[in-house]
Amino acid sequence: MANRQISKQARRYSRPPNTLTRLFLDGKLHNWLGALIGCMIAVSMGFLLARYTVIGLGVFGLSIGLAIVTACLLSPTAGFYINMVYCLVIYQLNRMIFDDQLQVGVVIDALGLAILFGNIIKGASVKKEFSEFVRSPIVVLIILNFSYGILEIFNPEGHSVAAWGMAVRRAVEVFVFLFVTYQALHDKAALRRYIQFLFLMCVLVAFYGCFQQWHGLFDFELKWVTADEIRYGLFFINGEFRKFSTFNDPTAFGGMMAACSVFFIILALNHRDKGVRRILFSGVVLMILGMVYSGTRTANVMLLAGLTLYCLLTFERKGTRVFAFIMGFLLLAILYVPIYGNYSLNRFRSSFMGAKDESFDVRVRARNYIRPYMLSHPFGGGLMTTNNIGMTMNPGHFLAGFQTDSGYLQLALEIGWLGLALMCVMFYMILRRGVRCYFRSSDEDLKPVYAAGTCAIFTYYVGMFTQNTLGHLDDMAFYYPVIAIFLRYNFYENPNA
Repeated sequence: MANRQISKQARRYSRPPNTLTRLFLDGKLHNWLGALIGCMIAVSMGFLLARYTVIGLGVFGLSIGLAIVTACLLSPTAGFYINMVYCLVIYQLNRMIFDDQLQVGVVIDALGLAILFGNIIKGASVKKEFSEFVRSPIVVLIILNFSYGILEIFNPEGHSVAAWGMAVRRAVEVFVFLFVTYQALHDKAALRRYIQFLFLMCVLVAFYGCFQQWHGLFDFELKWVTADEIRYGLFFINGEFRKFSTFNDPTAFGGMMAACSVFFIILALNHRDKGVRRILFSGVVLMILGMVYSGTRTANVMLLAGLTLYCLLTFERKGTRVFAFIMGFLLLAILYVPIYGNYSLNRFRSSFMGAKDESFDVRVRARNYIRPYMLSHPFGGGLMTTNNIGMTMNPGHFLAGFQTDSGYLQLALEIGWLGLALMCVMFYMILRRGVRCYFRSSDEDLKPVYAAGTCAIFTYYVGMFTQNTLGHLDDMAFYYPVIAIFLRYNFYENPNA
């Protein structure tokens, strides 16, 4: 009886699969049915885009979005690089395709959560890594700053709950992405892949910035620049447009190019392979050109500050002293060479001649004017109350429309000098961690990475004196990954511990 039942089950499972099973499961649509379905989808999308453009674009965007979210869930590492690309090119796509109407921050939230859930689904030790992550003094200070920002809801000077909610959402977004980056850069092989991909992306965006200078802006870019009078006034100076590449503004483009130039110059100086050095220096040339074409004078000072810190870190080396001499000679030659008709060259020179610059005097007077308010408000005037966004989120506020022209001044006015002090402590701890990683590391391949990362981050903090060099979307492509590299120091040095 038992043998008869077994034979019946065997016959049932030994039956040939039906047509649908053979086409979908066995063939995985690598057959005529897959080609037919693909043709039907292509024809349907073509019809929608031709007759109902908005619906067609919506369906197409939804399909792309679902595919990207699925990729993030299946491969968090791929999601990390997708997020990098998104942060560096989305503003250009927004101008070109969406007429500057896309809410870029919502997509960042979705990507970050998808990558995080992808790590959980894959069975990654999220709980263990998170407990190690939050024990770092840097992360503790990030959480303290985040908590301070939450308490700003009780600041009586703040008028807008929506502005507070937006600022808190950004803080959560940054925290999640920093942890996701911490997970992605889990070993030296992952770190090497990240540096290679970062170099490729930096070269591409730098080349596009140079292309804007050599070719001129496209029509859709000119339309975007001239659509807003304030933006036009900031971008068009002395008869020439400042170049912004794929970024949202020239300041973000110039700042990142300066920081990445410092990063890759240091890596090139310390690399043993001559061919790799040539490639790195060639890419750096494009980055520096892009930085100069952006017309961001702060970026010029950032570049010099980062390289100066590197010389101080490694001054015992003969090669560093030679490099410092060459760098000083080139700087003096650029400043005093008798060429006066080049806009980019004149803009670069004005970075180091603040006493003769009218805009410098305007900033000094503005800071003197606002200093009494800053000193009398230890908790600040509330989040998103300064600059142009203050007029949108907090209209009628005393600080609304006040142009800070400094990241540190903006922090002091919005979260008070107490919040500024807490933020500066966090900046100090990040730099301290980078310097310690450099001097304590015994890995000759990693020491240049720590030095390059420390000097690059230092450039951001120098730039904060005259511009808000942090807080841009591109921070997620470079600034926060460098912090994650510092946090992973023990894992890189002792992978089996």
